[in-house]
Amino acid sequence: MSTEIAKQRILQRVPLHELVGEKVELKLKGGRYSGQCPFHEDRSPSFFIFDDHYYCFGCHARGDAITFVREQQGLNFIESLRYLASKYAIEAPELEKPQHDQQARQMEANLYKICAAATTFFEERLQGPQGEKARSYLADRGFSPEFIQQHRLGLSPSDPQVLVNFLLREGYSIQDMIASSVANASQYDHKGYDFFTNRLMIPILDLYGRVIAFGGRSLGDEQPKYKNSRETPLFDKSHVLYGLFNARDTIRKERRAIACEGYMDVLQLWQHGIGYAVACLGTAMTIHHLKRLGALTPRVYLIFDGDKAGRNATLRTVSLALEVPQTEFKVVVLPTEHDPDSFVREFGPEALEAQFESAQNLLEFAIQTRISETHELGIPDLIAKEFIPWLQSIPDAMKRNFLTHKISELTGIEASQLERSIRAEAPKRPSGATAAPTAAPLVSERAPVRPMKGPEVEFIGHLFWAQPSELDLTVVTQLLRSKLELDELWQEFALEMIKTLQKQMAPAMQNKAHWTSSIAPEVLQVIGHLEQNAAAYETEVRQQQMVKLAQEIRKRSLKETLARLKQNLLKATPDEQLEILTAVSKITKELSQRSETHQA
Repeated sequence: MSTEIAKQRILQRVPLHELVGEKVELKLKGGRYSGQCPFHEDRSPSFFIFDDHYYCFGCHARGDAITFVREQQGLNFIESLRYLASKYAIEAPELEKPQHDQQARQMEANLYKICAAATTFFEERLQGPQGEKARSYLADRGFSPEFIQQHRLGLSPSDPQVLVNFLLREGYSIQDMIASSVANASQYDHKGYDFFTNRLMIPILDLYGRVIAFGGRSLGDEQPKYKNSRETPLFDKSHVLYGLFNARDTIRKERRAIACEGYMDVLQLWQHGIGYAVACLGTAMTIHHLKRLGALTPRVYLIFDGDKAGRNATLRTVSLALEVPQTEFKVVVLPTEHDPDSFVREFGPEALEAQFESAQNLLEFAIQTRISETHELGIPDLIAKEFIPWLQSIPDAMKRNFLTHKISELTGIEASQLERSIRAEAPKRPSGATAAPTAAPLVSERAPVRPMKGPEVEFIGHLFWAQPSELDLTVVTQLLRSKLELDELWQEFALEMIKTLQKQMAPAMQNKAHWTSSIAPEVLQVIGHLEQNAAAYETEVRQQQMVKLAQEIRKRSLKETLARLKQNLLKATPDEQLEILTAVSKITKELSQRSETHQA
C-alpha cells in the first residue's frame, strides 16, 4: 500500500475550512471563506479557501491541508499525514507499522506513559518539602511559580531508586524504564537505578506536546552541569529542538526564531517575553533542526555563547544553512562573558532586541571570522584550503558568485582569480604557502561519489526495506564495515538505516527528510529507485540474502583489485614487483578459499 493512497484519502476527508479556521478567523463571503493570510502581514483579507486548496492573492501562498499543517507546525510529510489522520479519525493503514511489529508499537506506547508518569512525579517532588532548595534556585533566577507550573519543571530525588520504585508500583518494567532513559541498569546487582538524581528536571516535548525525554540541570557543583536523556525510540537529539512545541505559534506569528545552545537559555527568554526561542540539545545544529525552523519562519537568529567554542558552533552551521535557502540565518554575537540567559537577566529583553538590529548574515559572519582569525600571510592558504572547496560545493551559480565577490572584498584578492580556482578540477595552493591549522572548516569536504553497482544497491535496498525484527544488526554492521568497500556517502546512509532499525523503526517508513545523508542528490535518487522497486525486496530470508550479497561484493572487489595489481606489475620497479606479487598471492588464496566454501 502506498502513502499516496493515504494522502488522497486524507485530502478528500479533511474539511479544509475547519482546519484553517483553527488558526485564521474566516468569514463566509460570496460563497467562499476568506480571512487575513497567516503567511504574511495581511491588513485586508486576501486569503481564500477553495474546495481543495487555499490561495493568498497577496503573497501567493497556495496549498492543501497537508501543506498547511507542514507550514504551520513544521512537520514533515509523513508526520503531517499522521497528524491529520489522527485528528479527523481517518483510517490510514498505509501509515501504520506492519502488523508483525505490534510489539514495538506497544513498547513505544509504554515509553510515552513512563515519560508522562515521570513528569508528574518530578513536579510533585519540586512542590514538596524536598523541593525547597530547587524552588529557591528558580526564584533567584527570576522564574515565577506560574511559569514553573506552566512548563512542568520538576525535581529528581537524591535517592537513586525512588523513581524506579514508584514506576514499578505503577506496573512498568525495568526494561521499559531503561529504554525510556529514566533508569540505568547496574552491572553489579542487575537492579534499576534512576538516571537523574538531585537535578532540576525540564521535560522535553515532541511536536505533539508529548514528553519524550528530560534535561537535568545540577543544583550545585555536580558535574556534568547539564545532563540529557539518552537517545531512545522516542528521542533523537539530532531531530528534536527543545521548546519548539511551545514556541511554534509565536515563531509563525513573529516570523522569526532564536536558536540557542541550551534549555535554560530558552526558559529565561520565555520568562522575559521572548517566546520564539528554541535550543538544540547537547549537539550542534543539524540539517534536521534547520529544516524544522525553515518550515516555520523566513528568519532565524543563531545565538551561541560568546566564547570561541560558541563561535565555532556557529561556523559549523554554515554548510547546513546552504541547504535551507528559503530561510535567512543571522548571527547574534554576545559579549564573551555572557550567554542568552545571563545577558537577558542583566540587561533585559530590550537590550537583546537591540542585538538583533546588528546581527550579521551567517555566511558573511563565517567568512569574516575565519579571515580575522588568520594571519595575513595565511590568507591565500585559507582561501585555497577552505573557501575554494566550500564555494565549489555551492550549486547555485548566483549565490556562489555573490559569495565570491564578498570574499574578494574582504581579502583583496581579485574575484576573477577566485573564479578560476573554483573552475579548476582541484584547488591549487599558492607556491611557498604553508598549511596553517584551522579551527573550524566552513564545510566538510566529501570526495566524488562513485555510483553503486548491482549487488551494492541490492544490499542497501534490503536494508532500506527491512523490518527491525528481520535482521541481526550486529552481523549486518560487521558486514558493512568489513566486507563492503562503500564510498563515505553510502556508508553514512547505511549506518543511518541501521541506527533507525535499532530504534525499532522501519527505514522505508521514514520521510526523506529523516536522513541526514539525503542532502546529497545521489541518496535521493537511490531512495526513489528503491521505492519504485519495492516488490524486488520482498523476502522471508532477508538476512541470508544480505550475507550472500556481501560475499558477492567482496569477491568482485578482490577480482578488481587483482586485475589492477597485475596491470601495475608491468611498470613496477623490482622492489614494487615483490610487494605486488605478495599481495596477488594473498588475494588469490582468499578467492580460492571463497570458491571452495561456496562449492561446499
